[in-house]
Amino acid sequence: MKIVDLHAHFYPAFMAEDPEGWAKSVGENYWGFLMGKREDGKIPLQGFPSEEKFLGDMAKAGVSRSVLQGWYWENSATCKLANVYAEKFCLANPDKISAFAAVNPADEGEALKIVKSARSQGFAGVGEIHDGGQKFDFLSGAFGKFARACGEEGLPICVHLTEESQRNYRGKVPTNNAAAFEAARRFPQTKFIFAHWAGSQSFFDLKPPPNVLLDSAATPLLFRVDTSAWKIIPAILPDSCAFGTDYPIRLYPKKFKQEELQTIVSEALANVPKECAEKFFHGNAERFLAL
Repeated sequence: MKIVDLHAHFYPAFMAEDPEGWAKSVGENYWGFLMGKREDGKIPLQGFPSEEKFLGDMAKAGVSRSVLQGWYWENSATCKLANVYAEKFCLANPDKISAFAAVNPADEGEALKIVKSARSQGFAGVGEIHDGGQKFDFLSGAFGKFARACGEEGLPICVHLTEESQRNYRGKVPTNNAAAFEAARRFPQTKFIFAHWAGSQSFFDLKPPPNVLLDSAATPLLFRVDTSAWKIIPAILPDSCAFGTDYPIRLYPKKFKQEELQTIVSEALANVPKECAEKFFHGNAERFLAL
């Protein structure tokens, strides 16, 4: 089975050496909080593989292409810095790595500049973006300009949507999921990828617009030991969802101290119905991104 991982991340080594210290120096406090030392003494979930390990984990898991999602940085200067390293990784591995350009829609002028230059730099889309963390409004005029520009450039927007549940965990920040869907309806010429199964577990009533694709990033953390999401959602929404992992997050923290990719791939392959597997594992992503 050909596998495209629509939702992965990559951070250069200098960010990994002292995540808290680096984040503080550039005003990225939320990222630093998530990546730094935990008060409870547990190992942070985020892994920081080298390019070599990243590609090696892909090969071991049978992933043919990984799509790097940008982090939802608070500052446009950090977005630009991260984009430099993502672009380099893509250029060095064009047959295996694609990337989305990091952007903060709250910084309207800089966001539009990034959108206008993204295609020429080889980016396949923009995002991941997070309205709660980056302080923008999906229904504002500024976001409307951003969404229209992405549509004009043929750049899908990856949107982080937080699960709508009472379950609390470190760093959980709410997102306006209803507003995200409304924005997708307002801008039908713009493609949207709603991460983490769109932050919802009400799949039987969920009817995404045709310009929306849901990704499965972080499924093991969202559903713990319950593997039914792999079985149910692709069957209900065969044309509207795609495989994503959130690698190099440690998706099975009780099993592994290091990031790894093979387990989530194996879990998905064992559970996604065969009749919709081709679309789920690569077809929908390739269609959406024109890979």
